[in-house]
Amino acid sequence: MNTYLKYKPAWLQLIIFGSLTFGFYISLGLVAFYGIAQAFGVSLPDMQQLNFDKPGVVAAMKWLQAILSISIFLVPAAVFAYLSDRRPLAFLGHKSPQPASFWWLGIAIMVLAFPAASWLNQVNQEMHLPASMKALEDSMRIAEDKAVKTMKAFLQMKDMADLLLMLLLVALIPAVCEELFFRAVLQRLFIQITRRPWVGIIITGILFSAFHGQFFGFFPRLLLGILLGAIYWYSGSIWPAIIGHFVNNAVQVIMVYRDQSYIDKEPVIQPLYVILSVLAIIGILWYMNRITHTHFGELYDTDDDLILPSQRSQAD
Repeated sequence: MNTYLKYKPAWLQLIIFGSLTFGFYISLGLVAFYGIAQAFGVSLPDMQQLNFDKPGVVAAMKWLQAILSISIFLVPAAVFAYLSDRRPLAFLGHKSPQPASFWWLGIAIMVLAFPAASWLNQVNQEMHLPASMKALEDSMRIAEDKAVKTMKAFLQMKDMADLLLMLLLVALIPAVCEELFFRAVLQRLFIQITRRPWVGIIITGILFSAFHGQFFGFFPRLLLGILLGAIYWYSGSIWPAIIGHFVNNAVQVIMVYRDQSYIDKEPVIQPLYVILSVLAIIGILWYMNRITHTHFGELYDTDDDLILPSQRSQAD
């Protein structure tokens, strides 16, 4: 009898993965917090209260965020993959996309989605909860302000060295760690549980956005999470999703490097560009669905009981 986790019920796999994530968050997260504070010679209260005026706090928080990304997302995904398959890298989607055109399709859809995501962000920022939930909205606004304050401190870049460091800490590390966690593992489990790829993609996109803890940026992140999930599902490889995620983050870091005011406000997007962006997203998703080689049976080592419509003629 095979003991790999992938042969266990999907709901049990999800519970185990959640337990691994929580366990590593508590253990490695605490070690990272105290270790970084000691390494940079800063106090824990200053880090907790975001006292960026204190020397060393900004640098400490930058590296803490990177280490937490690895601890919370990368480590649980890697351990779960090791327990799930004799080929853990393949389990995590480490293979070439089929066909090869997905290398550029992933980048294209993420870049072309910028106007739509920017418009969603503007709409999201103007949303208000019912009057009876004003206290909750106020607390979320405070959390949002803290997140913006942190990002402002992180993205104070004086030269090319600062830019490259931020591309590593804010773009590359989150792209790799979050894609392996959300798309390679979590999305896989939800697709297996629901047996509907798009249901799994949307659920994972919701969790991806919620994990960032910013209600007033929820909808643009939801859109990007869904697009990243679609890239992974259709390409069969985690790499186009990682590259697309990196490009999305890197473009924003570079824009702030060129103009610091970008972090405070979204650029004004003409309605025509938003419409074209939406049409481009729809068109690329349609095209990816047409050319994909991915199907449920191959991914989950089961009978081919769920094949994409574009492949049914080939399977019959």
